[in-house]
Amino acid sequence: MNAPPESSGLASARRLLQARHEHRPIQDWPEALRPVSFEQAYLVQALQMEVLGPIGGWKVGAATAVAPPTCAPLPLRFRHANPTEPVGTDLDLRGMEVEIGLILGQDLPPSHAPYSLEQIWEAVSQVCVAVEIVESRFAQRDTVGRLSTLADLASHGALVYQAQGKAAQDRTLLQPQWARLQVGQQTPLQGPTQNPAGELTRLLIWLANQGSHHGGGLQKGQVIITGSCLPMLYATAGDRIQAAIQGLGELDFICA
Repeated sequence: MNAPPESSGLASARRLLQARHEHRPIQDWPEALRPVSFEQAYLVQALQMEVLGPIGGWKVGAATAVAPPTCAPLPLRFRHANPTEPVGTDLDLRGMEVEIGLILGQDLPPSHAPYSLEQIWEAVSQVCVAVEIVESRFAQRDTVGRLSTLADLASHGALVYQAQGKAAQDRTLLQPQWARLQVGQQTPLQGPTQNPAGELTRLLIWLANQGSHHGGGLQKGQVIITGSCLPMLYATAGDRIQAAIQGLGELDFICA
């Protein structure tokens, strides 16, 4: 099958935006709208961000320690630092993932010469606790395929994070011994971090040198999240969300 033309990418982006704005999950996702390559999925992301932007951060991850990374831009409008008001209005799935967040203190624009890990780490000002609220524009997101899920901003709903994290002086902050997540009255999860991507530095190198280019590269003030430390828990409206990561601190907010 040949990759859909750019017009199909635009049609896919419009349908995803319609579902987002109407708060009505997509029941029928025809083959003509489904991306058939990573390039097509990233095009659909970029077209949506023309409406949802500016970009407030990025999510990057990988299915295994050797799998190629993937990423998605995160709209600034859905980013919340230490919120005092409930977060996640109009979200239905409300999947909660505790993640390591990186707050950028410098720009890393697309460059012909690849950035080294040292250059990338110098651009990180703080490391913090973050929670991604997972949401999908698809009624049955497990049935539409990996590329369609990626095109849907990798199922991003909202980002909550510590406004003040730990100074990024030591990369061992990327290797915490444990994380904790409690959602409402559910039994809390606590234990060793279980991010399937393995070493996070490889994700950062890829994101800076390749993954973020369809969104103009990395910019000062953006927040990068790096994959879930623990299994996802689902919240209901009014639940208190408490997350912690060893060495980074705690995050506490209410789910709308």
